[in-house]
Amino acid sequence: MDSEISKYLNKKNNNEKKKKSILISFFNKVLVCFILVIICLILMKNNNDFKNFISKNVFHDNISFAYINNLYNKYFGNVLPKIETEGTTTVFNEKLAYSNYNKYFDGYKLDVANSYLVPIIESGIVVYSGNMDNYGNVVIIEGIDGVDIWYGNINNLNVKLYDYVTKGNFLGETVDNTLYLVFEKDKEYLNFEDYIKD
Repeated sequence: MDSEISKYLNKKNNNEKKKKSILISFFNKVLVCFILVIICLILMKNNNDFKNFISKNVFHDNISFAYINNLYNKYFGNVLPKIETEGTTTVFNEKLAYSNYNKYFDGYKLDVANSYLVPIIESGIVVYSGNMDNYGNVVIIEGIDGVDIWYGNINNLNVKLYDYVTKGNFLGETVDNTLYLVFEKDKEYLNFEDYIKD
């Protein structure tokens, strides 16, 4: 009986230490980010070259959220701690399936099953969600490789703006049996075959 109580107390103490460690780690990351922002603001105020560099790369050109997220994860780890869950499996982890495709405006029109469940082609950050001419309801994901992938003719979305999404997960459902895809990097439209492997 005493050994069971001591095991329980040890487990409880370990859980509390783990929670405390995660909390300290999170606050340290926030503190480092705050310090970096303050340093950037000071440099922008005192150095015109740095101010012009930030202005050009952040305000005039497209800022790469996926690149910043990758850089942050590389040096600081994930913002939120990973929660270990035993015995869980991913329910949806699919590859893109289509019967035919044709060139369509700046991208491609794919023939898919009716109400097709669309998988995410590349991990990244959702940077746009809304209607676009010729494509219907569109979701744009900026991939970790810097390529923006547009998914058109989608409804029943499983993502929100600025979500970080993972390759193979469920994005949404096609309105009918058509999926529009556009691949864009640095304002250039890319070839479909370079990014989709059968």
